[in-house]
Order: sequence, then C-alpha cells, then structure tokens
Amino acid sequence: MTGEYLGSWRTALRIARRSVRRNRGRSALILLMLFLPAYAATVLVVAWANLGTPDRDADFKLGRADLVLSAAPSDLAELSTMLPTGSRTAPHATGRTVVALPGERLNSYEYEATDPTDPLNRGRYVVRAGVPPRGATEVAVTRALADQIDVTLGDRIEAGMPLRQLTVVGIIDISRSLRLPALVVPADAPLSAGASRSLLVDLPAGAGWSGPPPGARYETGPNGEAVPSGISFGMLTRADTVPSLEQRAMQAAAVTLVVSFAAAQVTLLVGAAFLVGARRQRRELALVAAAGGTPRQVGRIVLAAGLLLGAVAAGAAAVLGVATVALAGPAVERISDHPLLDISVPVWSVVGVVTVTVLVGLAATYLPARAAARELVRARLGGQRDRSRADLAWLVAGLLLLGAGVAALLWSAHPDGRVELIALGGILVLLGVAAAAPALVWVVGRLASRLPLSVRLAVRHSARHRLRTGAAVAAVSAAVAGSVGLGLVGAARGDTAAVWREARDGQVLLPADAAAMLGPDGIRRLTAALPTRSAVMLRMGTDPKLPPGSTVTMPSSDPAVLSSAASFQLGIAVGGAETIRAVTGREATGAELAALRDGAAVLFNDTLLVNGRTTVASGKAGPVTVPAVVAVHGEYFKDLPGMVISEATARSVGLTVTPGQLLVDTTRMPRAEEIAAATTVLLRAQLAADPVPAAPILVEPARVRSGPTESQTMFWLLAAVSATVTVAATGVAVGLTIAELRDDLATMSAVGAGPRLRRRITAAQAAVVAGLGTPLGLLAGLGPSAGYVAYNASVHWRIPWLPLLLIVVGPATLATGLAAACTRTRAVAVPRRRAA
Repeated sequence: MTGEYLGSWRTALRIARRSVRRNRGRSALILLMLFLPAYAATVLVVAWANLGTPDRDADFKLGRADLVLSAAPSDLAELSTMLPTGSRTAPHATGRTVVALPGERLNSYEYEATDPTDPLNRGRYVVRAGVPPRGATEVAVTRALADQIDVTLGDRIEAGMPLRQLTVVGIIDISRSLRLPALVVPADAPLSAGASRSLLVDLPAGAGWSGPPPGARYETGPNGEAVPSGISFGMLTRADTVPSLEQRAMQAAAVTLVVSFAAAQVTLLVGAAFLVGARRQRRELALVAAAGGTPRQVGRIVLAAGLLLGAVAAGAAAVLGVATVALAGPAVERISDHPLLDISVPVWSVVGVVTVTVLVGLAATYLPARAAARELVRARLGGQRDRSRADLAWLVAGLLLLGAGVAALLWSAHPDGRVELIALGGILVLLGVAAAAPALVWVVGRLASRLPLSVRLAVRHSARHRLRTGAAVAAVSAAVAGSVGLGLVGAARGDTAAVWREARDGQVLLPADAAAMLGPDGIRRLTAALPTRSAVMLRMGTDPKLPPGSTVTMPSSDPAVLSSAASFQLGIAVGGAETIRAVTGREATGAELAALRDGAAVLFNDTLLVNGRTTVASGKAGPVTVPAVVAVHGEYFKDLPGMVISEATARSVGLTVTPGQLLVDTTRMPRAEEIAAATTVLLRAQLAADPVPAAPILVEPARVRSGPTESQTMFWLLAAVSATVTVAATGVAVGLTIAELRDDLATMSAVGAGPRLRRRITAAQAAVVAGLGTPLGLLAGLGPSAGYVAYNASVHWRIPWLPLLLIVVGPATLATGLAAACTRTRAVAVPRRRAA
C-alpha cells in the first residue's frame, strides 16, 4: 500500500513537472509570487537573529558586562568596593564636546571615553580601520563623523573643552547607532568636564548584585551619630533590555497578524493562478481519470504542482536570503542602524520559512485539486462548465468565522483583555471574509440583468466562476485589510503621541549663563547669523516664599490639558511690549499694553485664566491673583513664559525679578548654514569663558517634536503592497476571463459588436474584483484595529479619512485603469474547428 501511495505521488510529480515546463509563463508567475515573500521572510529572520534579538540588543548596550552602574565619580568608587569578590570593571563616560571644523567653524558632537579593546566592551564598538586611541593626544571617530568633517586616519583635529590637538588613529563605530557622529577617546582623557560616568561590571559566574545593602554608607549626624545615607546611582542590567511579557505578547500578536495576512494573500493569489492551470488541464486530467485514475490520484496531480513550485521557491528563497544578508552586510547595517558582529544562520527559523512556503503552495492548490477530483470525466472531456454546489456551505463557514472573530475581538477589546485574542480575532475575521467572498460574488451576479451589456457579461462570468473570482476578491481584501488596520492604529497613536512645542517654530532660547558668556557683542553676532526679528533678554518673576524653580500652579484638572505642553508653560515674565512681541511674534495690542499698566497680567497660556483672573504668587491668606487678558488662545509652548506682568505689579505682589533666557524670535526656520554660523559664535564664547562650561550649549531652533514615524513608513509600505496585490489579483482574474470569453467575443464581433467592447468588459471585470475586495478589506481591517485601540488605554480612536480614501479608492482605480489600458481593442480571430 505504501509503495502504491509513493508511486502515485511520483507519477503526479512527473506530470506536474511536465505541466510546469509546458506552461512556463504561468509557472514563473506562481514561482515569483511564492518566492518574493519567502525571500523577504528569510532576510528578515536572518537579520533579526543577528541584529534584533534581546541578546544582541544587550550586547550593543552592555557589551559583555552583566550590568552598568551610573553615578558620580565618588559614588562609583564606593560602589566598586561593594561588588562581589572577583568582579571585573571597566570605566566608561559619555558626554558632548566641541570640535573645530575647517573654515574656523565649531560644532558639538557626542563622545565616549573608554577602552574599546577591553573584553567588557566587546559588542559595543566595531573597529572599522586603524587602532583604538591609547593616549590623551589620540582619538577615534565614527564613520558618520568622518564623513561629516572629512577626516581620515592620520589627520589632526582640534576637539575638547578647552580645545586640544588630537590625532585620528582609528575609525570606530558605536554599535547602538551607526548613524551617530561621535568621537572615542581613552577613559582617562575625557573631552569635557560634564561627562556622565559609568562602570561596566562583569560579575563572577553565578553571582548576582542588586545594589548596596541599606546602611552600607554612613554620614555623621548633627549629634555625632552615624546616619545611614543612600548612594544615588543608576543600574542597567541585561534583564532590563529584555522585552516585558506584555511587549513580547504584542510582538507575537503583530508577527502572527503579519504572517497570517501575508500567507492569506499569497495563498489566494497563487490559488487563483492554480485555478487557471487546473482549468487548462481539464482534458489532461480527464484522460488520467478515463485511464483508471481515482479522484484522489487526479487531485494529487494538481497538489503535486503546488508542492513542486512551493519547494523550488522555498529553496531558492532560503539560499538567496541567507546569501543576501551575508553579502549585503553594509546595506543591512545601514538599514538596521546596528553592526553585524558575528553572522549566524538561524537554521530552525529558516526551516520554518521553507515549511510555511511549501504549505502555502499546497494550500493554494487544495481547492483546485478538490474541484478537479470531483469533476465528472464527461464534463471535462465535453468542455462542460462546473457549477459549485458548496456556496451555502462556504457562506455558513464564512459567517461562523466572522462571528467567532467578532466575539474574540469584543471579548478582548479592553485594557484587561488579551492581545493574542485580538490577533486571533483579526485572523478569523479575514478568513470569514475569504470564505464568504464566493457567495457575495454570486449575489452580485443575480443583479446582472439590470446592468449595461459589458458590465453584465463581466458580472455573469464572475458569478459562473465565483470560486476563482472569490479567491481574487479575498486576496484584495487581505491586502487592503492590512493597510487599513495599520493606518487606523497609526492614526490613533499619532492622536495621542506627545507633540511638544518648546517655542514657536524657528525661535531660539538660550539660558541666562550662555547670554552672559556671549555678552552684548556676542549676542549681536549671534542674532546677525540668524533670520532674527527680535532678541529679548527675558526677566522672570519668582516667588521667594516657594522653593527655587517653582512656578504658578496649573488650575486645570482636565487630563488633556495636564498631559500637554500647557502644563509646563507656567513661568511669569516681567516686561512689556517687547516681551509680548518676542513670545507671540506680533506687536502688542493697545488692550494688552493697557492691561499691563493697570496691574493685570497678559496670558500666553489661556488655561491659566480662571474667572477673569490668574494666580501670580502665594500668600498667607491664599494665592495672590490679578486680573488677566489672554494674548494667545489654544497654543502652548513649554519653554516660553505663561504670562507677562509689569515690574510694578511684580513688586506689589512680592515677586523677585531674576535674569531669564535669551529669546531670539526669527522670521522663519533658520537654515542649516545659519544654525552652524550661530553655533560657532556661541561655542567660541564658551571656549573663551573662565571657567569653560562642563558641557557645550547649542543653538537649537524650536520645532514641533512628535512621536516616531515608523508606523507612517510601514503604512505607506503596506499601501504599496496593497496596490500591488490588488493589481496582481485583478490581473489574474481578468486574464482568465478574457481567455475564456474568447469565443463569445469573437461571436459578438461577427454580429457587429464594436472593437472597444473587449476593453469595456475587461475594465468591468477588474472593477468587480477590486470593487468587491476593497470594501471587504475595509471591514476586515476595522476589526483588529478597533480591538487594539480599545485594548491600549493610552490611545484614542481617530479616523484618518484621507489615507482611508486613498487605500479604498486608489488600488481599485489603478487596477481598473491598468486592465483597460493593457487590453487590445482589435477584433478577436478564432480559428475554425474542423469536424472530426
């Protein structure tokens, strides 16, 4: 029995191989559809194993150390004495410094002071050329910095605070970010006094350490007693770099959704193509059946084609994917922003990709093989069309899957739910849509009699072959669902992501000590380098009864206000028209100037207004309030003052006036060369100061700071994939339709139909597939995205109407237009068949 079974498969594979060679075009298309996602998945899993795992992330941040301690130098020295016996340590420091550039320019860059060759630093640095620095006169630079300042090995540069001559002896990249322009110097030769000190610690095998025990350090109390005092330090361990259980659950859910949607798209697309092949193999399969082949053996011939093509695509993808990561290392490093330290192949992950690809090939041929096995020999040899009797079963299955998916989403769509069930619900909804698609095509076919001729022909043909059309519709649905889901989730994130405005776009704020170092002449040169409208030295009112740095209290209890920049914009400026002009970017109005003269406050933060008054100081009998007028509505800048009062008002309420920031108001956003010129002026003043500051102060124009853009990038990537899949699925369905309608089109041409009818039928067929698939994809994408937003309490629902319109309308319109444009309008000539 086993020999007969294996022999049947050998025969099926032989027939499938000959069919593949005979139909090279269709086979190449199927191979490409299977190969591309498998190749991309192989590249991703190999790159992830070498760049994205928690162990790799820990190596980039900690090297071979078990933990990193951060503290003041004296505390670090004391902490080192409390470590377990046998511990190894390596000093490390990070900071910013000044580098002299050609053309007498200055700029500030990050630097790290350590020994890159220390075993504890293995994985944190990659020596690209030269050697690590050894002495106080040597330095290494990252490739990003070397490209920016155009230096090579052996060149001399000036860097430090104060500047000193250094020789570039090495090109060393920092693993945590290859895009970081930075310098590396020995641990005992830092380039600025304000560097953050840390200690890399390697604990003995089996030992652990969680910090000094209580009372490990004592100070002398007021009566001479020993008082325990804690040591202020920070600690990063390898366990801190491992994602939490919730994060891992989110990652697993995301991977499950992506793999499921991608597998569904490929299965449906390849399945539609195999339906074409099975239909063109009808006579060949019928001859096998007529010669005594059982239905199972006939079905195995179709399954063998999927197995063969899937295995070839999977093998090629695995080999080329691993080779791509190995040979295109620099490109992979640039994309990931991390170095490839020791390339290893995750064998089981690659085997998993190969297995999934083969299974996708088999799954894509399941329905064609089942239909071929059940079809009557007479129907195949006589050219009769099959009529599916499983519409009701598919519809029932689809509704059950949809119900189960919606139930899973509703069950978990709350902060205490499970993200795995949300992912499962999204998958079930997608499968339900795919199962119900043929029934929907049949329902649309029932309306064909009311449609124009070309559309009627296309719709009726789609309904007759609803299984194949449903597969194409489901493929489009899966692609659109992925784009819709990510677009909605990204919009929800963007709605609640912190969007901080430090000041008005283009404005420059410098601390009071920086303005003092510049002096009047330096301020003139700095403002001359920028597109300056005005420059005002702010003066701030402080309440001597409150701790230093305290400001007025935010009166609002609205969570939206308390979580915005309004809750930071609380400072009290003391000034007049020039302060209003600098903060608002316009001239002060007569009402605002009158309010200042009358002892009222002019508010730049409208949330500070309560019943026409605002709080300016504390008092024995309660807060001191003054009348207020609002100068700015609905705009909040956390580094600008929240109000301005006159000097007389400040004295009357008991405020002390102290120097504040230098506010440079600009006419536009400064260009890069203008920022560089102003930065040179400011850094030169700092280097000339006595003493030199511990860390450089930079010219940084204010701009909107929003959340990360990864979701936006992924959204546009998925939108492109959605358009590609829509066009591909539509093309497969349209190509088969035109081939099957060849005789009908020739007949219509013979009785006087116009040559453009063929193009209109093609466009109508494309519109049916894309027009049904995009709304279903919209509905399928709404489910998991709504579940995620309800699960994540930190985001709020928001509908991005324009991106959704682009997703729904764009691919469908593109597919219909391409189908019409690529169709020939000349008459179809069909060779006349001779009688037997």
